[in-house]
Amino acid sequence: MKIIDEKGRIFGLINYLDLMVLLIVALLAGKFFVLDNDENAKELLQSQSNKEILLTYYIKGIKEISVNSVKEGDVFRDVETGSILGEVVKKEVANSQIQTTDTEGNVIYSIIPDRYDLILTLKSKGNVTETDRDIKVSNVDVQIGRSMLIESKLIRFMAVIYGIE
Repeated sequence: MKIIDEKGRIFGLINYLDLMVLLIVALLAGKFFVLDNDENAKELLQSQSNKEILLTYYIKGIKEISVNSVKEGDVFRDVETGSILGEVVKKEVANSQIQTTDTEGNVIYSIIPDRYDLILTLKSKGNVTETDRDIKVSNVDVQIGRSMLIESKLIRFMAVIYGIE
């Protein structure tokens, strides 16, 4: 029995070119798996778990009924992952404004009737890496300026992270 037969198959089972492609794919998949697990292990070793974090969210131009549906003590989640982001510890409300110009061309801010801006502060538990590169709350990356769809039992908002302490 020959190792490679007249059709180019190894032991008559598989073409040697197909075998090479399968080996390359397996090696690449293994390399990415090992690198990914190695980075996760390093991150877990370098993190400070369960550190208290205050996340401030900014929600623009919502109606009064939406503002009234949020109470201190409500728990908000990230809609995308379902992970708990934190509990409301502070709620600030202001009239929503829009930038416009007057008849002379000066920039002014006009109040939008029946619309409000809401600033929510959530108390969370999260992980901060030693290098302060990554901040995660329930495995959700949080950075100032990131837009997130958040929800409580009663309401869902598109919010922007306004501050992290």
